Amino acid sequence: MVPKAASPLVWLFWWLGPLPCALSAVNPLAPVRRCYIPSLREGEGSGCTRLQVLLGAQFGLNRYGQETTAQRLCLKKLREVGGNTFVFAQGICDLWNCSSADALTGTSADQRSPSEQQNSTPSVFSELCDYQELNPSPDVRRSPVFVKLWEWNYVDIGKECQDYLGPNGFDAVQVSPVTEHKLGPQWWTKYQPVSFSLSSRSGSMEDFAQMVAACRASGVQVMVDLIINHIATPCKDGRGTSSGTPCVGWNGSLYGNRRLAGARGWDAAGPEHFNHLEGSLMDNCIVGPPSWTCKAGSIDVTDCSCCSCDFLKLPDWNTGLPAVHDMHLRHVQELHDIGVTMLRIDLSLFESIADLSNVLSSVPWDFVYQEWWWEKPDPMRHRYIGHFRDITYRYLITHYLGNSTLEKLPEALTLSRGHDQIRPETSVYPIAFHDGRTWKANPGNATYKNGLEFHQQQKFILAWPRGSSILLWGGFGWSSMSDGPPGCDFRGEQHCQPEPVFLDGQAQCMTTPRESPLPADLAMKRTWVCEHRWEGVAGLIEFRKACRGLAVTRTWKDCFAALVRGYNTQLKSEWGHLGNWLLDGLYVGLPSGRYCDLGSLPTQRGWDRKRCPRQVVIGTDGRILSGIVLEGDLLAIHVGGRMS
Repeated sequence: MVPKAASPLVWLFWWLGPLPCALSAVNPLAPVRRCYIPSLREGEGSGCTRLQVLLGAQFGLNRYGQETTAQRLCLKKLREVGGNTFVFAQGICDLWNCSSADALTGTSADQRSPSEQQNSTPSVFSELCDYQELNPSPDVRRSPVFVKLWEWNYVDIGKECQDYLGPNGFDAVQVSPVTEHKLGPQWWTKYQPVSFSLSSRSGSMEDFAQMVAACRASGVQVMVDLIINHIATPCKDGRGTSSGTPCVGWNGSLYGNRRLAGARGWDAAGPEHFNHLEGSLMDNCIVGPPSWTCKAGSIDVTDCSCCSCDFLKLPDWNTGLPAVHDMHLRHVQELHDIGVTMLRIDLSLFESIADLSNVLSSVPWDFVYQEWWWEKPDPMRHRYIGHFRDITYRYLITHYLGNSTLEKLPEALTLSRGHDQIRPETSVYPIAFHDGRTWKANPGNATYKNGLEFHQQQKFILAWPRGSSILLWGGFGWSSMSDGPPGCDFRGEQHCQPEPVFLDGQAQCMTTPRESPLPADLAMKRTWVCEHRWEGVAGLIEFRKACRGLAVTRTWKDCFAALVRGYNTQLKSEWGHLGNWLLDGLYVGLPSGRYCDLGSLPTQRGWDRKRCPRQVVIGTDGRILSGIVLEGDLLAIHVGGRMS
């Protein structure tokens, strides 16, 4: 990135052992993960040996029309023969053992695999690759982009996958917790399960399965926010009781104080299924503010010394019990049967690595990541559970492009990671998250309430070539920090009915903001915001997938981007309005032609590459003939985005 002329105010950029917290006697189980590499080849010196090829209808589609159950069977067969890698295609389970990760990605190509012989597209799963590898082989460069659709109903999510997420290159959609939850209009009721029924205020189990099928058919995987650390606190009538189930959940299931009647026939539980103090089934240690540790635990909560305590008084499952293990196993395997291939693990920090891995690793997932805050990363958790959510990355972006002076802007060009101990390749970088919000606009905290400033920050997280897996946000407006989705106000009906996102086939979303912050009435409006749909996000996903991982240099060849810092009326920015930046005459060296400014493109769906809201024209001498960066915005072009 280099400065505009002699000014430091506006910038442009281009880039081509022993388990410490085991609470039970079981050993951790290593996951077999999806590897984004071509099918394996067997050859002398390749380092990979084919063990067995299994064929048959048992490796076909299940009753949901998904191949996931068969993949899980293939994993079981792999472990029976002592292998570490399998290649799956419909009807085929190809079992392998590879000597190393290098052998896995460097196998020779002297013969066709059985799946290719039958014209099937194979998927490779192995203990030797990591989740969502960015460069899984020399000729593959990946740039995963996910989005969380906060409290959207399943029908709307399915339509969004078909209409917007799939056509615009999103790799996965993260959905809010899917189990039946306690009554109440607040967002956090979804994080308090009362059974393992898959009916909630987001829709029925049938709605959920149809949504998963629609998303996967559109090329979008589904990621579930998994809640298996705890259950709901009791309702008023259940507090202080030691028997009975006087409380009613969202779908009618009964529950009480440390007790579930269950909805499935296999998910009933009593006080004996939860961690408790010695001599008292109804009492337990507590994890909560201000230290977020427990009385008997250490200051370093990563040692799992508080894993058997109730987080915020939510009854904590005793995951070392076989009955609890089996219950959780049935739940995650049912999700996988339906077609869920990715997970976010809520409160992973407070779960035993051994117990949790023995549930999760029964499934060959495409991706798993853990809720994580500021703690140092535990390598054992990465090895056996999954990636870490790294929120530091987004706070650095909001600092450089939000609540700091212009003198800090050049530091944005040094951004290479978030948490200094969490490696980018083991991270998920969210631009926003539900526990990281503020009631009013705050330039240091990325929410829609910051208006155009937030939009520039989500554009930057996509356009900047660093980072790994990116998690965008599509949520709703709140006037209270506890508000649920529109239609479920904080003090509203206990069994509220959320408003749909789509009416008459059109998404009812807030338009792209033009100022920072939003006007107070709009910032507090109870409406669907859909930040991921704001202008330019769709185009920048194409830009990221073309340009992520390339070097940051002062010369240009394939990719070019520029931004102008905006003006925030709340901060009353001392530098005033910088204005728009006319790029005419700037030498960039890209091939001549008309380019679409992908930072202005609202959607790639149906885009014919003949029209674009904002264009950049480059002459035969490599200089820009016409192009503009608007104040508070970001421009991005690459050679693949030339217009016809």
